[in-house]
Amino acid sequence: MGSSSTFHQLFQAQSSLYSLFRPDYPSSLYQTVLRFADLQERQLALDVATGTGQVATELAKWFERVLAIDPSAEQLKEAVQMPNIEYREAAAEATTAADHSVDLLTVGQALHWFDLPAFYREARRVLQPGGTLAAWGYGNNLFPGYPKAQALTEHLYEGILGPYWSDRRKLVEQHYAGCEPGPEHFAVVERAEVPMAKTMSVAAYVGYLSSWSAYNTYRQKHPDRPDPLVQYKVDLLGACGMTEDQQQLEVVWPIFILMAKQPAALDS
Repeated sequence: MGSSSTFHQLFQAQSSLYSLFRPDYPSSLYQTVLRFADLQERQLALDVATGTGQVATELAKWFERVLAIDPSAEQLKEAVQMPNIEYREAAAEATTAADHSVDLLTVGQALHWFDLPAFYREARRVLQPGGTLAAWGYGNNLFPGYPKAQALTEHLYEGILGPYWSDRRKLVEQHYAGCEPGPEHFAVVERAEVPMAKTMSVAAYVGYLSSWSAYNTYRQKHPDRPDPLVQYKVDLLGACGMTEDQQQLEVVWPIFILMAKQPAALDS
């Protein structure tokens, strides 16, 4: 089974959870990417593995048109509609975009699922000579001021759900080290980091955890076992000294960005 098929299967059933609970990327992320890109024109952006359109809707503010693709029809059904966004069901390695038509190609929290050599060739095919590829992800979140909550979440991630994460999750934990396109694909490759912070209720945070692929795999494999998030929420409230799941806490995710430009021409 190829990586795109695995990606499709894991996230097909989680579209509404992604739309409800995943944190929004900060404006500093897009500003960092656009500074690196230094584009002469902003006609077309291509968002790959768009999911419910979280990135596409932001790109629509910066670009005349956005093409947003995802292999999951269920995800696309939940996508936010805007006049200058076109959604298509397509894979990362075969985007359906025209040759040399894209100014900026983005991938949010999905690069680790791709067949990277095939994807980088596809990026070179669709990007303008002055175009840019930007792929980013975020690691496990931090709870500033709540060390007990931090330890509790790490136990959930590794101790309970550890065996149910895909092997490709390791690439996220390593901040995509080893995933960089080589000089045969792009002449310039750089990295950057920005924080993503969100104040959210305990209930909303637990909702976010319910969108984890490992949690959903665990529940599918062990429907007879208690839901681990039920006890986790009780323990999290205690760790934060809270009594109601509508109480707010600050959550911070570190975003790592992989950016590349000056795509190499494909062999004829």
